[in-house]
Amino acid sequence: MVTLSIGHVDGFEVHYDPAAITPEKPLGLHIHDDTTDTHYEPAEVILRVNEAAYGLQGEVFASASRLGWESEFGWVLPSIQSETVDEFGDPAMLFLGVASDGGGVVWAGNQFKISLISVGANNPGDFAMYRFSGSGSFSNPINTKNGVSSSDVLTVTSLDGHDHWNWAFSEAGEYTLNFQASGLLGDTLFESAVETYTFNVIPEPTCVTLLLIGLVGWVAVRKRVVLKE
Repeated sequence: MVTLSIGHVDGFEVHYDPAAITPEKPLGLHIHDDTTDTHYEPAEVILRVNEAAYGLQGEVFASASRLGWESEFGWVLPSIQSETVDEFGDPAMLFLGVASDGGGVVWAGNQFKISLISVGANNPGDFAMYRFSGSGSFSNPINTKNGVSSSDVLTVTSLDGHDHWNWAFSEAGEYTLNFQASGLLGDTLFESAVETYTFNVIPEPTCVTLLLIGLVGWVAVRKRVVLKE
């Protein structure tokens, strides 16, 4: 398994390859690490949601009740790259995107759809994808608060391009989510295999942990001072 935890990664990359040979399907759903230009099958990857993502939900929008979640706090991988770096400008969490390659043909509606098929029975909390448009309108195409239904569908309209959403988790722990991509080409419906995605959401640091981190840092600085003396 490969763990991806920082940098620009296309969590959903829909790819059409008419020359695909069985058991591969012409329409595929993959993960693409933009930093290394490496493509992965979703089952090969753990997408880690770092501690730095905790609390961003309350900062991204004022009312968490839009998602119907109990708390205004959660773990959010933001749709804006500047919010994924730390105070020094270094990557602190994943900048998770959506990309597609239509294979140079014209798809109905110029779009693909990515459907949430099911979620793991042991998932610790809820998952959602949401964002605001430039006009301020709120979109929330996927939300597991009330279970999974046929309405949990992300429509990808930026074919052969990139798109970004906020990826939100209500609790720490390991999530498994099953997704499937689809598209209509002429009168033919193409569907990808159902792919299992794994997210590992790291708990926020406790007060004790922060105190220990501060103590370790103080000791390190003190050692350097002593050595100089």
